[in-house]
Amino acid sequence: MKTTRLGIFSNTWVTLSVLLLPATMLLCSRGGAAGDVEATVAAGVAATQQAQINLQGTVDAAVLATQTAGQLAAAPLPASTSVAAANAPASASDLEAVRNVILNEVNAAVSQDLGQLQTLFAPNAVVIDRAGTPDDASDDTVWQGWANIERRYQAFFSSGVSSLTLVDLAIQLNGNQAIATHQGVVQDGVLYADQGSYTLENIDGRWLITQLEYGGAAQSAGQPSAAIPANGPPNLTANDDGLYGLAVGSQHRYEEPWGWDRGDPCEAWANNDFDDTKPNYRGFNVELLLTNNSDSKVPDHWPISFTTANGKSVTPCYYGYQGSGPEPGVTRSVTFFTVVEKDDYVEKIAFSLNGQTLILCLDGKGGWQSCDG
Repeated sequence: MKTTRLGIFSNTWVTLSVLLLPATMLLCSRGGAAGDVEATVAAGVAATQQAQINLQGTVDAAVLATQTAGQLAAAPLPASTSVAAANAPASASDLEAVRNVILNEVNAAVSQDLGQLQTLFAPNAVVIDRAGTPDDASDDTVWQGWANIERRYQAFFSSGVSSLTLVDLAIQLNGNQAIATHQGVVQDGVLYADQGSYTLENIDGRWLITQLEYGGAAQSAGQPSAAIPANGPPNLTANDDGLYGLAVGSQHRYEEPWGWDRGDPCEAWANNDFDDTKPNYRGFNVELLLTNNSDSKVPDHWPISFTTANGKSVTPCYYGYQGSGPEPGVTRSVTFFTVVEKDDYVEKIAFSLNGQTLILCLDGKGGWQSCDG
């Protein structure tokens, strides 16, 4: 602060010298009427007095500013103050811009706005349909360049979709590239297990889609939990010490007639590939609420099994996504789907974890209750 204070005082003294100079020069000059000289001297004295007043005000202001600056420097930062790194890897504005591009793509697809969609894609962008088999490129469908991507959207428009929402959208930034993933879509109110991803690049200051993929396998579809064998638990004896709570949520319904699932309801559901020439089946949806009273998180893929009234074990297809397993003290909801024969129904749902087994008994018509065996 010494440099600042010296600078203020030096400039002030220069100003005072300039103000005093005219009066001094007049006093030292020769000639002129005595009255004029006296008037001039009087004016010079007044100017000098005013300069002294101004100088004192300037000095007082400088001292006050210096004291204030010192106090501020010593005072702690408020508790709400945060300091952001100048080279933060992902700025909020970039994240928001990427998110807006993705949401604009979804909204424009629903509103059938080809003009808007074209502005969101890079010139050599690629759209890929993975057909439910992301590890097998042989059945992929690829559209590259806007002319081809436009035809893909026109085919989508013909389906008449009126609403589309991405499930669990997550965005990661890495410099001028962004990757966004989602774990499903809700299309006209129906949830589909459709893993997809967007790749974007910042090109000349604009975030544009360079690659869009969809049709990836559902995160947990068709994969029964290792905690329960695929043919069901060895027994259905309840062992409930209060570590977990299991209940049916708002949805517990059958839809019939339903097509044959070709032996794998999860695969048929993920690819919408049911055999409608064999409609003697029932589609079953149930929402389960799991409360975690233990001190450890429940796996995202709940250890669940379904057993029908006819004693058959059927595969529960999992609508859950990352984060579905409740943390301690939390209740989370997951919806399951399966297919049963027309004259059968899911009678028992068992949850087994950490030596605990919870069982729900259902009547096949929407009623349910806890049961012991």
